[in-house]
Order: sequence, then C-alpha cells, then structure tokens
Amino acid sequence: MSEGYADRNALVAEESNRYDRGLDSAIALSVVEFTLGMLTLGKVVALDTSGAALGELFLTMLAVAVGGVGLVGLFSYTNVVPVTSRRVRGIALGALVSLVGLTVVTYAVDMTLATALGLMLLVQAVAVATAGVTSRLELVDTEPNATAGLLAGVVFGIVGLFLGAALGGTLVGFDSPAWVAVALGGGVGLLVLAVVPREDLGSTLPAAVIVGVLGLTVTTATIGLGWEWNPEAINGGFTGGTVIPLFALFGSLLGSWAAAKSRAGFGARGRQFGAFFVINLNAFLMVAVMVSIVLFVTVKGVGYAFHGFAIGAPSALVLLAPLLVLALNRARAPAGSDEWHGGARQFFRVLPLAAIGSLAALLLSVVLTGDAVEFPFTYTVLVNREQVVLDTAVSVTPTAKVGTLLVLVAGLLLFVYLLRKYGSLRNVGGDIDRLAPVRTAVPLAVAALAVLNVAFVVLGKQPFGLPLADTLGLAAVVVSTLGAGALALLPLAGTLAGDGSMAETARERAQLFPVGVFGGLALLAAVVFLEPTAGVNPVVGPANLVPMVAMAAAGVSLVTAVALTLARRSAEKSLTGRILGDQIVLALAATVGFVVLMALHVALTGADFTLGGVTIGTTGTLSWPMTMSPYIPLGEVPGGILPAVVGTVWLVIGASLFAIPLGVGAAVFLTEYAEQGKFTSVVEVATNALWSTPSVVFGLFGAAFLIPRLGGDESLIAGQLVLGFMLLPLVLITSREAILAVPDEYRDASAALGVDQWQTVRSVVLPAAMPGVITGVILGVGRIAGETAPLILVLGSTLNATEAIDVLGGFRILDQPPFIVNDALTQASASLPTQVWGVIGAGVSGSQSMGWASAFILLMVVLSFYAVGIIARKYFRRKLDYE
Repeated sequence: MSEGYADRNALVAEESNRYDRGLDSAIALSVVEFTLGMLTLGKVVALDTSGAALGELFLTMLAVAVGGVGLVGLFSYTNVVPVTSRRVRGIALGALVSLVGLTVVTYAVDMTLATALGLMLLVQAVAVATAGVTSRLELVDTEPNATAGLLAGVVFGIVGLFLGAALGGTLVGFDSPAWVAVALGGGVGLLVLAVVPREDLGSTLPAAVIVGVLGLTVTTATIGLGWEWNPEAINGGFTGGTVIPLFALFGSLLGSWAAAKSRAGFGARGRQFGAFFVINLNAFLMVAVMVSIVLFVTVKGVGYAFHGFAIGAPSALVLLAPLLVLALNRARAPAGSDEWHGGARQFFRVLPLAAIGSLAALLLSVVLTGDAVEFPFTYTVLVNREQVVLDTAVSVTPTAKVGTLLVLVAGLLLFVYLLRKYGSLRNVGGDIDRLAPVRTAVPLAVAALAVLNVAFVVLGKQPFGLPLADTLGLAAVVVSTLGAGALALLPLAGTLAGDGSMAETARERAQLFPVGVFGGLALLAAVVFLEPTAGVNPVVGPANLVPMVAMAAAGVSLVTAVALTLARRSAEKSLTGRILGDQIVLALAATVGFVVLMALHVALTGADFTLGGVTIGTTGTLSWPMTMSPYIPLGEVPGGILPAVVGTVWLVIGASLFAIPLGVGAAVFLTEYAEQGKFTSVVEVATNALWSTPSVVFGLFGAAFLIPRLGGDESLIAGQLVLGFMLLPLVLITSREAILAVPDEYRDASAALGVDQWQTVRSVVLPAAMPGVITGVILGVGRIAGETAPLILVLGSTLNATEAIDVLGGFRILDQPPFIVNDALTQASASLPTQVWGVIGAGVSGSQSMGWASAFILLMVVLSFYAVGIIARKYFRRKLDYE
C-alpha cells in the first residue's frame, strides 16, 4: 500500500492499487450492509423483499448515493468543501460500485433481502481474508506487528465461544454435553488464530471466520425468515426477523474494523483507523436512532397536529423578516479569496437569501392576486369510538391582517439583533449646544411618566375623587407622544440640514442619532405603558395618535437609513463609512423599535390600527387549532391542546426560576467560598444521589409533603416545585464543574488588579463558566419538560381541558400579608406529558391520532427550549471569545 495513499492530508497523483481499491469497496459494502441492517431491524424495509421491489430498493439507495457523492464531489471540485483524503474518495466510489453490483445481481438472480445480506457478509469475509493473506505474503507494503494482541484474541475467543455453542447445539443438541466441547473448541480456536500468527493474519482471519459463518448461516437459510427459537428457560423467543438484522449489524461492524485496519497497513496506524471507523459507525447509529425517533413521532402526529392550519400572507412575511436579515448577513460575509472558486462560495452564501426571496415573492403574489394557496390532506378523529376521516388543508390566505404577537416576536428579535450590530457613537462628531438640555429633559420626562403610571396603579384613575387620568394623564400622553415624534426627526433633520455632503454632515452631527433614537423610543414606550393604566387613547382624525406617531417615526427612521446608505457608497472604507454604518444600523433599529411600540399599543389598548390596507390587530390571521384552541367536547372538530401547551410552558418556567438561581448560587458557594473538605464531599455525593433518584420518587415526595402544605389539592405550583427539585441537582453539578474548569489564572489576574472576590466571581468566573452552566440547564430542561410520573401525582392528569390556566392574570394585590397572591398557581392544570400518557398510554380519552399529535407538539416544545439554550450558549461563547 502506498504511503502517499495512506496519508489523509496529502493530495497524491498516483493511482491506488487493487489492494487499496478492494478494501475501500469492502469498507463501503460494510457501510451499505450496516444501513440495511438498521432499516430491517426498524421494520422500515421487510426482509422478504425480493424481485422488482428489491431492485427498486437498491436503485433508490444508488440514486441517494449518487446524489450525495456527486454533490460533495462538485463541492470538492469547486474547492467549496475540499476533500483531499483519497481514503474518503475511495470509500465513496466503493459505495457506488457496491450498490451498482447489488442492483445488477438483484435483477439477475431472484433472491430476498435476507439472502442479499448473507451474501454481503460472505463477500466481506472473503475480502478481509484476502487482505490478510496478501499482506502476509508481502505482496503489498504493510507494517504489521508480531501479534494482534491478547485483548483482540480474548474478544475473538468470546465470540467464537458463542458461535461454537450455537453450532454445537444445532449439530448435536443442547441435551448432549458434546456441544460444550464444540463451544470450547470454537473459542480456543479463534483465540489461538488471533494471538499466534502475525498481526495481519491475526486481525483478518478470525474476523473472516466469524463474518463468513454469519453469512453462511443467513445465506443457507439455517436461520431464515421463518426461523424461531423459544427457549423454555425464558419467556418469549427469537425470530429470524430479529436475528438476521443483528447478524448484519455485527458482521458489518466486525468486517469494517478488519478492512479498515488492513487498509491503513496494520500496526499503530491500522489500529487507530479501525477503531476510528467503528466508533464513527456507532456514532452514526446513535444519530440515526435519534433522528428515527423524531421522524417516527413526526410522521405519526404531524397530520393531526396541522389540521386546519392557516396563516395570512402578510403575517408570514412578518415571520420571514428575521430569517431574511440572517440570510442577508450570511450573504454579505466574505467569499474567501479572489480565486476562481470564490464565486462558488458566494453562490452558496446567497443561496439561502435567494430561497427566502423566492418564498417572499410567493407570499406577495398571494397578497396581490388575492388567491389563497392550499395544500389539502386528511386526518382522523374519534367519533363514538369509531375512526372518522376528515378533510383539511394547510392554507396561506391573502387576508391583510397581522396579529400583535407576531409583530412583537419578530420585531423584538430584529431589534435585539440590530442593537448587537450597533457599535457606539459616543464622542463622535461635534458638540451641539442645544442638545444638552434635551439629554437632560428626556430621562426626567420618562421618569415622570413612570411615576404617574405607578400612581394610577396604586391610587386608581381618580385619586381623591379627582379625574386626573382624563386630564393629567391625557395631557401627558399627548405631549409625550408628540415629543417622541420630534425626537425621532432629529437624526434625519441633522443629516439633511448641513452645508457639506450628506456623509460629512451625518458624521459631524452624529450625537443627534443616539439622543433621537433612544430618547424617542424610551419616551414613547413610557407613553404606551401609561395609556392602559390611565384609560386614555387620544384620537386625531380617523386614527389613534400614539400608533400614528409611532408609524410616522418608523417611516422617518427608515428614510434616514436609506439616505445614509446612499451616502455611504462614497465613503465605504473610510472612518466616515464606519460611522455611517453604525448610524444606519441605529436608524434601522429605530424603525423596528417604533413598529414594536405600535404593536404593543394595540395589544395593551385593544384598539386595532390600519395603515395602507394592512391591519394590526389583537387577533391575527395565524390559525393553528391544535395549539391555539382548547378542547371542544361537542364540536364538529375536536379542537386542540392549548391548555396542555400553556401548562407545560409554565411548569418549565416555574421549575427553572426555582432551580437555576439556587443551583448556580450553590455551585458558586461550594467552589469559590466553601472550604474543600468533608462537607463539600458529602454535598457532592448527596447531589449525585439526588440526580439519580427516580422521578416517581420526586412525585411521591410532592404528593406526601408539598401538596398538604399547598392547599391539599393537586396544583401547578406543586408541579413546578417537584420539577424544580429534579432540575436542581443537574444545574448544581454542571455549574460546579463549569466553574472548576475556569483556569485559576483568571482569578489570579483579577486579584492582582485589586478586584475583590465577589467582583471576580461575578465579572470573571461566571461569564467564563456560563457556556457550561447553560449546557447543564439545557439537559435538565429537556428532562423535566417530558416527565410524566411526578406530574400525575402532583399535577393530576387533566385531559382535553377546555380552558388554559391564566398565571399572569391570577395575581392579586392585598393590603395584608402576603400582599401578593396568585390563585392560578394553586389550581390543577393540563400538561403535554400527562395528555400523551392519558391518550396513548392509558387510553383514557381521545383518539390515537390526537395522542401522537400531542407527542409531536411536546417534542417541538422541548426542541424549542433546546434551541433557546443553544442560542444562549453560543452567545456567551462568542462574547467570551470576543473579550
């Protein structure tokens, strides 16, 4: 074997020899068999598949392989994703050759998939044995050791013992003691065959024997499709439908290990490459299992979950806005070098932007033509204990109305993103004398509005019988709203009112931007929160004053951003260009911020606002019955599981608020302050024991200890506390390990600067440990969100609830201790885990389709929590790397 070919990092011009190509094909064949073994074990493909159906299966796999290999090959050719390893190239081509050969053999010879699996095992056995013999005869250049090692011999001996036992029991029967001799002979024979010869024979011949025996057993139908073994000593038995895929999986792993080891020339490199390949196959198995679980639940529940789903095209465009900004940011990233492949890299960077643009064009066509787009399908419901098929569709409608929730979510995401892109304009440009009084007046005005808001909350709208809300409150809202609009005009007015070029004027008057943007947003935000408290909503002509000024300010800010963008073209790479870039980002953030405040006004006052034919209302056009409506007992359609979704979200939020501060605080104390000794050791042991405690024990604790002290009934707060106790040990363990992983040099450097211990912990240690802390929180939240046993005991098993629990609306202020109470926390609530358990597991209520749809929604909720945690972890990692 050529050294150049074995080097994974070098590009080699010479062709690989037959030995290399044959082993590449053997490894690729093992990968194909491993994939087929997983498919047959999961019942995705039947073992008795034969004839044209089997040929179509291999043709499908060939098409998938051609697509994957071809796409990667194209990327490699264009140097977008360079693949310099000839091993990888050889295995990829080997996969294509293997699938072509299987397809040809399938159409030429009538056989089942089980027989094909057996034949593939035989081919791998022959290839592995040939590789070992070829190396021993020194026909190729390899570097084997004197022996494969005692460990490999013991492993082969154990496998030979089991094979010998099975063979002996089949030949002479397990009633005769002769089967023991056959078993011992098989074990000792493979042990000797692995240890005594040189490594090339000791690694390949035992593996070839084992794989060959498995292949012969399957090919000759000794263990066939109808084979069964039901031992009297155990309940149940084994069937060919289970054993054959297991043979294929084990044989492919063993064959790939031996082939990969031979491919790398044996020795230390061969052992490393063989272990690496087997580990990767096992990792692929785990990933495939996880993906299969997600896909299985999705396939079972997605149809019912999306019955009646509809959204207006304008609403979809609002949701598309954050994705458009992210795609635009990716497309603006440098394409690499100026070489010829830079265009290819840029193509793949703009591809997401093009896809989102195409989708936006489709949505705009729906708005302009007024024709809805529908994707019809059917789903089943349970009516009088009978399955009934109903017609439904996922539709995009031209309705020009957007809900405030969508605007708030999308707008806040964009606003935060733009603020993170904004640098700073402090000390930029010249001083403006008349701006100083404005800087002083804006915070005072915001503070005055906040005080007035608190006064109306505490004293009411007519304190001491005076109609202050209708007079002072209304005047404050009107004056402050007009003031916010005037502040929003400052950046544009300062940019256009200069004598020089627009770029130089904007740079000279840069201080107008932060004052106008942040001052206008803060003042208008204070007004928006004051309106519902004072009960006023001033109207000017046909529209409400506050949203009208907010949208006018958004328009002015957008015009400012466009004007600065045009001015920046002539100063792209200069300091002025960088300053204009910050001003553009700030103007765009102001645009989004004013739109968010407009939507917040509509949400708080309940008064819709229409502009340009598009209405922003408290209720939008997004309709998802499964998650946005409660159960409808006597309705034509069954409704949804909104109460269960809301209950699950509040359970996770409450448990997190309880466990995360306690866990992180305890970790800080144990790591940074407590003396390391018996106390910390006992705490560590107790924490580990608490984490490994079964969840049902936590539920029993909640039922016996918490419920009697929380009103005596099952309640939401009891569920939150029980899940919080389950989350606490993991947060403590992972937070402590993350804090311990922070290098002591960080602490020493902080102490050398004269910083005290608490400031060091707060400003140095915790930020450095935050990614690890968030990882623990993600894992813990993923566990508690799907817990069922403790919730059945402390929360109840409310099914098909008709009303969601209102935690925010349940707060009441009292004039005596405890001053603040929440009745909703002491009530039972539905939850997704108990909903799934009740419908599918216990068969209490509802159809199986509804249960699977509930499981799908639960999976989406858990994955959403994961996504939030992962984004937060990446944020802190990026911030740590930047600092």
